[in-house]
Amino acid sequence: MDDAATAVFVERVACISCGGGTLQEVCAGRFDEGAVERFIREDPWGEHPAPFLRGQRWSYVACQDCDMAFHRYVLAPDWSERLFSRWMSQEAIAAFEKTLKTPPNKFRKAGEHTAHVLRIEKLTRVLRGSQPTRVLDFGCGYGEFLSMCFLYGFDACGVDRSAAKRDNNTYSRVFAEIDDVAAMAPFHALTLFEVLEHLVEPQALMLRLRDLLATGGILVLETPDCSGVRKIETREEYARIHPLEHLNGFTPETLKGFAERLGFESITRPIACVTSDLDRVAKSLLHPLVTPTTRQYFRKR
Repeated sequence: MDDAATAVFVERVACISCGGGTLQEVCAGRFDEGAVERFIREDPWGEHPAPFLRGQRWSYVACQDCDMAFHRYVLAPDWSERLFSRWMSQEAIAAFEKTLKTPPNKFRKAGEHTAHVLRIEKLTRVLRGSQPTRVLDFGCGYGEFLSMCFLYGFDACGVDRSAAKRDNNTYSRVFAEIDDVAAMAPFHALTLFEVLEHLVEPQALMLRLRDLLATGGILVLETPDCSGVRKIETREEYARIHPLEHLNGFTPETLKGFAERLGFESITRPIACVTSDLDRVAKSLLHPLVTPTTRQYFRKR
């Protein structure tokens, strides 16, 4: 690939959730102008993408049939590979995550991982009987959730496309492709934490993963909540619907619809309180009842 080339994008002409073809543009622009240009320029990168994006257009659309929102234009496969191997280098990832991995954030994340483990253990008791809980974490990153699963005695493995993350993983059983874990199926639980927003063809991927999940198995989906995002002018809006990375903008309603179309039944997640503060216990009990979120649980029909 010519280092002086212009990035190639392909167009998604049908809804990624329902397959509808009636799409309305919500917002659009060019990668080399406005807030998007500024934020891309300020982000940490290995090989900087800006020279390859000059003159290229992004377009965020919404399906008129099911309200699912997503970016119409996505990087062609070879350019997507360049994004994850050269633009998002290990050094760039580390620089970005350094701002996030503060002690309070690490403490909060560990509590969230533990809560998911406790819920999955409860929800899979009848399905697995005396077997250890088998979990597949797709898009497992550095393996923090897998490590928590291991501490609780789960039989867990992960898949992640990023070589940088696989090579620097905290957990040994992480693979590059779905085919690498197919022989370990069926799994009792499947988790995708902040993964669906990155996928060019999320429905096709989920159909492959669904086949690896036991009937009655648990699916845990978590994405950024893009409710109300209609433009990219602030850093927060950019973070939620980043035109290069966050290709799909889920809301609580569209995430639920997406999973149900694939044969999953929405279920209420069990209460799991990982805290010594009584006020946080009360909040964890009430919050799911009054506020829909994009952290949802499903069961395979």
